[in-house]
Amino acid sequence: MESNCEKKLVTILLLIVIFFGSLWSDAYKYADEIILSVFGDVQTEWNIWKAKHNTEDGEEIDEISLRAKDAIGNDIPAYAATASDYLSTLPFKQGMVDINGTLAKAFNMREVYKNSGGIVLNNGYVAGTYTYTSTDYEIQQIAELKAYLDERGIQLLYVNEPTKYIDDRVIAEDLGLSTYINDNTDRFLLRLEELGIRYIDLRDTIIEQGLDSFSMFYKTDHHWTVQMGKMAAEVISEELNNFYGYNIDLSLYEPNKFIYKEYPNAWLGEQGKKLGKSFVGLDDFTYIAPDYDTAFNVSCSGSVISTGAFGQVLVEQTMYLPENNDNIYTAPSWHYSYMWDSRINDTTVDNLMNTEGKRFWFWEIPMSRLQFRS
Repeated sequence: MESNCEKKLVTILLLIVIFFGSLWSDAYKYADEIILSVFGDVQTEWNIWKAKHNTEDGEEIDEISLRAKDAIGNDIPAYAATASDYLSTLPFKQGMVDINGTLAKAFNMREVYKNSGGIVLNNGYVAGTYTYTSTDYEIQQIAELKAYLDERGIQLLYVNEPTKYIDDRVIAEDLGLSTYINDNTDRFLLRLEELGIRYIDLRDTIIEQGLDSFSMFYKTDHHWTVQMGKMAAEVISEELNNFYGYNIDLSLYEPNKFIYKEYPNAWLGEQGKKLGKSFVGLDDFTYIAPDYDTAFNVSCSGSVISTGAFGQVLVEQTMYLPENNDNIYTAPSWHYSYMWDSRINDTTVDNLMNTEGKRFWFWEIPMSRLQFRS
């Protein structure tokens, strides 16, 4: 009951801020458009529902053409687009996010954004909660992938990416909430064994090395740290050497063969941008790069777009410049600085120092399928 009262109080205070901000910035002029767009969305859903019930099974429906129209026949914009226009005109919009974060923190409302930004744990980390999944769909998909690869003589190694917590009880003990990500993962990996698919469970590596799983992730973002990425690369390389016929020089991963640069309290992650700096603070960042000769080509659609050493072509270091981080809410998330160009479709990275020996391809299967699909 007390929590509900706190939420209502926060809502009332924010509505007051929005009301006066709307008057001051003329954003209130969007009110008619917002109301119209809401009715338009409802009408559109009704049109789609009627169309589906008046067509035979398997017949495609052009949902775009069913968009609600205004009096002169133009499409009524969706609420999401209209609301975005409205919010873009509000003054001190990001300041309002921090006002909201300050209030949420003061009232200890650590789970109020569990369906959008995430829950905030006692240790200050933002984390997610995940529903139960049977893993049937995921197993079917990876079994089909294995069959495809087997036909072509290609070996398969599955690497399990951990989440911030490697024991689901952490969430129950902190906030009394249920989550099933590690339970889902345990059952999924057991079924991989039944299929004869080799895998690496990076949770085991974290436990074996006596590490805190949270320290392997950013506080305000769901991505793992550069340190975790380096550790994972070494574990994968060792597995490839032991079971897949590779001969990777593991001494290249020794800590003293890298340069490190620390950026304390430097950036705000994607989860943090939703909750507010005032609620979750800023994240540290460690830049890590090999301190030995490296050379890479980055190609897109067969054409080389950059060539150079690791830190030159595989890290977008301009992202760390102070002038690019004046506004922490509009600055890009720093984890994107690594492999920046590889986010472009049809991009490949060639290690020019590896002129002999086996090479491997890496596919990232989105964990969201394992985490959310029921």
